[in-house]
Amino acid sequence: MTGTAARILGPIVAVALAAGCAGATGTPELRIGPARASTPAAGVSQLALSIANDGDGDDRLVGATTDRALTVEIHETVIDDAGRAVMHLREDGVVVPAGATLRFRPGGLHLMLVVPDATVVPGGTLPVTLTFDRSPPVTVTVTVVPTAELLDAVEDPSDP
Repeated sequence: MTGTAARILGPIVAVALAAGCAGATGTPELRIGPARASTPAAGVSQLALSIANDGDGDDRLVGATTDRALTVEIHETVIDDAGRAVMHLREDGVVVPAGATLRFRPGGLHLMLVVPDATVVPGGTLPVTLTFDRSPPVTVTVTVVPTAELLDAVEDPSDP
């Protein structure tokens, strides 16, 4: 690269790299609504909750953990071209947009407890730690409910 090209392209490349490294702008402010998990069946339990981002910057839920299951996965159920519901693992996590509420529930985005232990029973609770890209981890207490009640259990975190 010639001296002139370096003088012209150098600042452009530096700005592009800085913009890419800076990531999202603004500050996320997350609120987590009540969390519920279904009674385990076939070695899994679905977890439903809401995450509201009242801030002016996006965040990303990148994972979740608990000592009461082998692992926790982020899934999304979508309808394919043949009209079938297909569940996909969201390995890259999911964006929690600024000014929006993301709802995790059966039939859409949800967290899946894989091989929950014997203490995950209706009426019981378990801690689950949500890990975000920009915000600090948040540990929520999850109440285990009968599977039929899970759809009604997702509440907006802005509700009292």
